Amino acid sequence: MKNYGLTTYQRDAALAKLHKNIEYMNSNGITMDAKFVPYADFVQNSYNNADRYIAEIQHRAWNMFDYARENDLVNLMFTLTLPSKWHPMKRKSKKDETLIFNPKFGGRKYITKINGYKFMNCTVIQHIPFVEPILDFSPMDRYTPRNASKELSKMLKKFFDDRAYKSIDKDLRCYFRVTEPHQDGTPHVHMSLFIPKDKKERIVKAFKRLYPEPMGKVETNIRKPVHYLMKYVLKTFDDLREDKNITNLTLWYLYHGISRFYTSRTFINLDIYRKLHGMYELKDLTEKYRKDEVQIYFYKDTNKICLIENEFGTLYTPKPINLEDKEEITYYEGAFEPIYKEQKPKIIDVEIDDEKYIYYNKEFRKITKKPYQMNLLELWEYFQNLDIETVDTRHYIYTRNLCIERGLIEGEWLKPTSLHDMMEEFEVEGVF
Repeated sequence: MKNYGLTTYQRDAALAKLHKNIEYMNSNGITMDAKFVPYADFVQNSYNNADRYIAEIQHRAWNMFDYARENDLVNLMFTLTLPSKWHPMKRKSKKDETLIFNPKFGGRKYITKINGYKFMNCTVIQHIPFVEPILDFSPMDRYTPRNASKELSKMLKKFFDDRAYKSIDKDLRCYFRVTEPHQDGTPHVHMSLFIPKDKKERIVKAFKRLYPEPMGKVETNIRKPVHYLMKYVLKTFDDLREDKNITNLTLWYLYHGISRFYTSRTFINLDIYRKLHGMYELKDLTEKYRKDEVQIYFYKDTNKICLIENEFGTLYTPKPINLEDKEEITYYEGAFEPIYKEQKPKIIDVEIDDEKYIYYNKEFRKITKKPYQMNLLELWEYFQNLDIETVDTRHYIYTRNLCIERGLIEGEWLKPTSLHDMMEEFEVEGVF
């Protein structure tokens, strides 16, 4: 079995971390409707609810492929590896895959064996029997897998900052990248990039100019880009139901704290998508949000989602929950102070002289309808009374589009844009 550069100590430390996380997720949770629900039931990652986690990754990949296909984008597959100084080991020869020490490795290679464990790239400051040794991992020794992963991100940023890539419109470029280790534990990156066909040659030249072979490799004839990409994604996962199924590949990610994959910011934030539990596909939700058909509100103090709604009503609000009450809890004195929150006043519907109000916080407030809640006459009067100079641009465009959809006015449906561009389009139509 490949060890991916892990020592016995690192492997044991990663296993202990994994078991501790799983135990915590299963033994702690919340009480909902008088029923205890462990965190493991609704937290998804590579070792908790891995099937749902992988399904979400596939969904993201397929949505990106569908987005690329709708915009006539072509696929390029890049592989980026680090220079020789980042690799502690190398192959003995082209025919012999046996790993030997790489003399060009930039880091130090101190191997110390204590209590049956091997420690790499460190020196022993103090060693007392039956006590954990004090080690010195010198900050000068920067050639670790975690730092190597950061170096790969810097190399990719150099590519993203290149003129060839910057010349492509943000809506016409998207990518999905996977990080995985070589046999010696040094990471490398596979990236699936979608771009317009007329930019293909320029992008390939830019990548080869920045990272010539063998550091960089480009594949241009990928027939099934999603299948090709998911091959790299899926092989980074293990069946973690039993210890015997845990490979050193999973432990490599856990010990070094390296993320398996990243995507471009093409779609809406995943936190928003997860709140709706599959009500929309990721691509469709993003499109509806940009058209202002789905509105998202956040708490000012915490920046957490407090409300998601569409034209038909509320889609999501945080459900109040009670933390599990444990019988025996010991706190250190002065560790924290209790925080008491005032109870929010109730909202009561009231009707006065055929007008609808709500009684909230000891005062009456008249209920105002949103444009999509109005009938044709109300919508027409509301739109006519909007002041283009003071009203929010996005709201004006949204209301105008709604009037067009309901046949109240004629014109082309507009995307939210700047006020200057919008006024130019209206001048052409003769609105002003």
